[in-house]
Amino acid sequence: MTQSVLSVLIIEDEPVLARNIGTYLRRFGYEVRIASSAEAGLSELETFKPDAILLDFNLPPGMNGLEALAKIRAIYRQIKVIMMTAYGNDDLAEKAIRGGACQFVTKPISVGKLRQMLEEAVLN
Repeated sequence: MTQSVLSVLIIEDEPVLARNIGTYLRRFGYEVRIASSAEAGLSELETFKPDAILLDFNLPPGMNGLEALAKIRAIYRQIKVIMMTAYGNDDLAEKAIRGGACQFVTKPISVGKLRQMLEEAVLN
């Protein structure tokens, strides 16, 4: 295991996916926290200041990923955000990038590719 290189908040409502991503990233020394809703993720940011956020678009029950992104950007401009969705299209991707996401990815995506994107976003 390497020394911790990044801290990541995963905001994802699919518990198996969130856990799998978290487990994979921890193998590489990442500090990982998981929130299952936008509201829980925003609450987590009160005490945890990650280098990056993996943010799902479709989040029940309240706000979606774009709404959460706007709230994150209003307070935490330095945190890199990668928006993820299984229902992507060009319009949504454009809105996410305009809203401040550094990347937009369509699921399924390999955890290796996701890790590479995180490192490129934060370390470059």
